[in-house]
Amino acid sequence: MILYTGGTTGPPKGAMVHEGSILWNAIITVLSWGLTKNDCTLVSLPLYHTGGWNVLLMPLLLVGGRVVLPETDKFDPDWTIQTLAREKCTIYMGVPTMLDAISKSPLFDKVDLSHVLFIDGGGPLLPSVAKRFIDKNYRIFQGYGLTEAGPNNFYISPERYRNKIMSVGKPLLFVEMKLSDDGELLIKGPHVFKGYWNRPSENPFTSDGYLKTGDLFAIDNEGDFSFLDRKKDMIKTGGENVYSTEVEAALKELPYIDDAAVFGVPDEHWGEAVVAVVVRKPGFKVTEDDVKRDLKKILASYKVPKRIIFVREIPKTQIGKISKRELRERYLRDGFKDVLDTS
Repeated sequence: MILYTGGTTGPPKGAMVHEGSILWNAIITVLSWGLTKNDCTLVSLPLYHTGGWNVLLMPLLLVGGRVVLPETDKFDPDWTIQTLAREKCTIYMGVPTMLDAISKSPLFDKVDLSHVLFIDGGGPLLPSVAKRFIDKNYRIFQGYGLTEAGPNNFYISPERYRNKIMSVGKPLLFVEMKLSDDGELLIKGPHVFKGYWNRPSENPFTSDGYLKTGDLFAIDNEGDFSFLDRKKDMIKTGGENVYSTEVEAALKELPYIDDAAVFGVPDEHWGEAVVAVVVRKPGFKVTEDDVKRDLKKILASYKVPKRIIFVREIPKTQIGKISKRELRERYLRDGFKDVLDTS
């Protein structure tokens, strides 16, 4: 396969995913996640994306399981809930925006989905969203992957995930992991891709053969890995490191914020300044100062954005990821003039 990366940190690149990568990712997933011929999944991600092909479709076909494909490329949380129940799906992977929409659907409290193991991929799941599944005693865990590796790399049991919501657990079988001196996750294994199409000079590997993921991770005293931020999205302000994901999570926990994205921009005084674009929930009239005041109750002062911009919507990729590169460029170009929320 040539699968194009999402382009959230630069122009999309064609990842050469060879047959061995596809097969080994399937084998690793079947063995590590305990998939059997009795399992069934619904594929919600498009088949031009590694998640659509390789999270569960190929592993389940390899082991003799069943795969349900959607009727349309438009994600519908109600249809998804009904299909998971009707087809008796046992395992389902969605990105954070999909799982959030499922948990907010009126059908979520009416339809029994206790037979489904839910997996979050494509970005960290907010604790408040994870809690909606856990409160119903549904099994759920956080995954991590990328087009260039797998994308299945970790596992944490739903039972352990309940107490470690920000963790992705431990590496899967046959997958080697380590952190570089600056905390970047490095991956080696038979499921890793071969390189980028028509980019022979671009080498994403270390001298000892590990893939440089571009993501910053931490390892706790139990050996569990946790995602911190994209390396390019970490903000250096006044000599301090600010992880955009931490600030975004804090913003989204505020009762009047529906969506948020945080990024750094050049600043003469601070080196970089923390900037946030946010979407207000309907009916709230909060100001920039209101948001800053509430954030200071839960974040260190240097992590609180210097600018908070209210917009009607936050630009995202087709699978629901936020492009920090695009946000940064739009802020510097016109300050989101076309999507500003002036209400």
